[in-house]
Amino acid sequence: MAVCLLSLPIFAHAARSVTFGKTRLAGVCVNVVTANLNDPNISVTPAIPRWGIGTCESFRSMIRRTRPAAAIDGTFFCTRSLKPTGDIVIDGQLLWKGYLGTAISVNGNNQVRFVPSRSRELYRWYDYDQVLAAGPTLIRHGRTIVMPKTEGFRSGVHFTKRSRAAVGLTYNNKLVFVTTRQRIYLRQLAKVMKHLKCADAAVLDGGSSIGLYCKGKLITNPGRGMTNCLFIYDDPTSYEQHRNSL
Repeated sequence: MAVCLLSLPIFAHAARSVTFGKTRLAGVCVNVVTANLNDPNISVTPAIPRWGIGTCESFRSMIRRTRPAAAIDGTFFCTRSLKPTGDIVIDGQLLWKGYLGTAISVNGNNQVRFVPSRSRELYRWYDYDQVLAAGPTLIRHGRTIVMPKTEGFRSGVHFTKRSRAAVGLTYNNKLVFVTTRQRIYLRQLAKVMKHLKCADAAVLDGGSSIGLYCKGKLITNPGRGMTNCLFIYDDPTSYEQHRNSL
């Protein structure tokens, strides 16, 4: 169940680098986790199950094992093979080569970039330490771009109403994790991300895969095991202690 904090503004307690709030934007009730990437203590990284690619682990277990400050479910995956659809790089190592997706990519200076799927062959990820290829894209360089078929996404979940999750980068360098239990179209989700002042944004897995956690609160618990997630750390010591478990 979602934790209701309607009285709190999204960016409450600005002194903290990772915050949670719940609000209504573009007619959609959303949970929002915000991480200030201007804080050098923040680290953003994908995470995979304890037993690696092709397996799953409960969201609770992944969080207990790796102790992030915040977490959200990751990219889509095959429900039979449990293999993700997009590339995953952790600590500069390509752990999985997928076949589509817009990549949330982090370089050595903790700069987050959203790399379109058609550009990824140019990078080969040499310039990035952490990569999670998700998508399809919602916003690119401030423009709403919702064209799943162009990016290679064919599944009906991208063209119908369903509960959604997304990740975005704001103009003032904050990373936002967004989830909603409302059944909405991707264009509605793009409007939500626009209201959050995102310069770039992409879809994460939705439906029963939606999971969201922040600072000790399990806001939304997925209805299935996780094959990959996206984590935020706000404590360098904790990150170093757990990075080999990611």
